[in-house]
Amino acid sequence: MKLSVIIPTMNKVALLEKTLDALSVQDMAPGDEWEIVVVNDGSTDDTGAFLESRQGTGGASLVVVAPPANVGRAKARNLGARAARGTWILFLDDDIVAPPGLLRAHLALLERNPGCGVIGYAVTDPDLVDAPHFHYLDSRGVARLQPGPAPGRYFVTQNASVPRSAFLEVGGFDEEFSTYGFEDMELAFRLEEEAGVGFLALAAPVPHHVHHHTLTQYLDKKIESGRYSLPHLARLHPARIREMNLHYVVDAQGQPGLTFMGHLLRWITGSWVGRGLPGLMAVWPVRANHRPWWPSFYFRMMSLTVLSCFHQGMTETSGQ
Repeated sequence: MKLSVIIPTMNKVALLEKTLDALSVQDMAPGDEWEIVVVNDGSTDDTGAFLESRQGTGGASLVVVAPPANVGRAKARNLGARAARGTWILFLDDDIVAPPGLLRAHLALLERNPGCGVIGYAVTDPDLVDAPHFHYLDSRGVARLQPGPAPGRYFVTQNASVPRSAFLEVGGFDEEFSTYGFEDMELAFRLEEEAGVGFLALAAPVPHHVHHHTLTQYLDKKIESGRYSLPHLARLHPARIREMNLHYVVDAQGQPGLTFMGHLLRWITGSWVGRGLPGLMAVWPVRANHRPWWPSFYFRMMSLTVLSCFHQGMTETSGQ
């Protein structure tokens, strides 16, 4: 078995169906045996019945892992990886529609570069783009890079693959990340540091993300990350915080202090200025296809808004 595609899901059966339909038409080379492992993480909708109806219908083998209750993103992916049989494991989200050549492209890079992982990205389905923040999201991570080496901090489990042996060697995802955010990057840091895994950016083909998130929903997830996941990441990998430009909102043990500009940015993220940024971004003027005016400045302001939301989450936690 060459490849196992691992997909955690919870209560998104309509989106999951699109994801599995896209995987059913992958153009894998003859002899490249692969499987799909879906972890049904405590769904209360029709996900279970849908998955049962898909098993044994031809194409790649479909393995369903169903813990008795919701276990969270990190543990769900660990359960999927332990059930997998592939030499490599490819993580996809349950709202990612893969173009036909995606799995073949991952395998080609993995086979040419033993011991490496591959980081792809996804763009928002054009039919869902109704606000400028989608253009910001689609410009993040490996979207900035040319094909070639990629830093582990860009590892995102919506479209990324690693050797299963290395994943198991480092213990998989840290299950202490029970809420949203940073569990994928933290895994990549351990893969780099403990298993010697390097990462390569996959520029094409690019899957579509078919789950609509409003700006408020997106920023609420950043607040949630600030409550627990970001402080936990800082405790585990203090030397990585500055690499990720997160030292503007969180202190990391043993790391250099802030410069004057760093103190200024931290003040902004925690002040009335930072608290007002989401409202400003929500009314940013747009051009055709909801592209923001002054895009470079808009992207910088969005990044500052994200930092402010991290700061808000951390402040809420410290005040409890």
